[in-house]
Amino acid sequence: MSEVFRLRLDVAYVGSEFHGWQIQPDARTVQGEMRHHLTRLLGRDAIPVAAGRTDAGVHARGQVAHLTVNTADEFERVARALPGMMPPDIGIHGVRRVSPAFNARFSATARRYSYRIRLVRDIFQPHGWIVLRALDRPAMDRGAEAFLGRHDFASFCKAKSLKEDHNLCEVAHCVFDWRDDSAIFHVRANRFLHHMVRNMVGTLVEIGLGERAKDDIPRALAARSRSASGKLAPPQGLFLEEVYYPEQVMDPDFVPADVPVIPEGDSP
Repeated sequence: MSEVFRLRLDVAYVGSEFHGWQIQPDARTVQGEMRHHLTRLLGRDAIPVAAGRTDAGVHARGQVAHLTVNTADEFERVARALPGMMPPDIGIHGVRRVSPAFNARFSATARRYSYRIRLVRDIFQPHGWIVLRALDRPAMDRGAEAFLGRHDFASFCKAKSLKEDHNLCEVAHCVFDWRDDSAIFHVRANRFLHHMVRNMVGTLVEIGLGERAKDDIPRALAARSRSASGKLAPPQGLFLEEVYYPEQVMDPDFVPADVPVIPEGDSP
């Protein structure tokens, strides 16, 4: 008799040659590549579900996906063979059995992103937004600090993706790590809206360039309108770094008695 297993896959990828995570017709995507190789490996259609649907050109060091397999043999085959089947721009860094209640998207309690800004041209550092003008670093630091806490981020979301009743996000960490020739913006929150990090970075860079008032972030947040924030930062600087989960859903033996198992799919 077969036993169904829910697996957690830890995935990294360079997003430059992908049209995002999610399968699209006639376009190369991370989910599409993984589906192709998993289907070959298991002899049936097998689609991994991710914690977040990264956009075209966005990278991930800490993407998480889940997959259901039907037998212990399938679990062992995925763990043993899948990492070696991936193309050079996708890495599988872990395959483990988890609770049947685990869902890479809906079980997540927080996510962490980074965004890289390059202040000089360097052909050996291709992933980042090149900004060759001087930036007011203290002003950008104060702007980043203003994002901390629980806010309505409607002004920092792609307009077509807004939810009428729920655009609140709680930001626990938001800071720049400055270097002589670069900066890394780090942000962690319980949830992110579509394009939220890239809109945050674009607005902060405008503050750094003197194109926007130094104390503009509270005003932009309060406006709850995309027109109140800055331009969208390009995708090549954005990395999904880590996804956080409750410990109990990492336990293969954890089956909640009063909570239905979270569905396989990733539709809201």
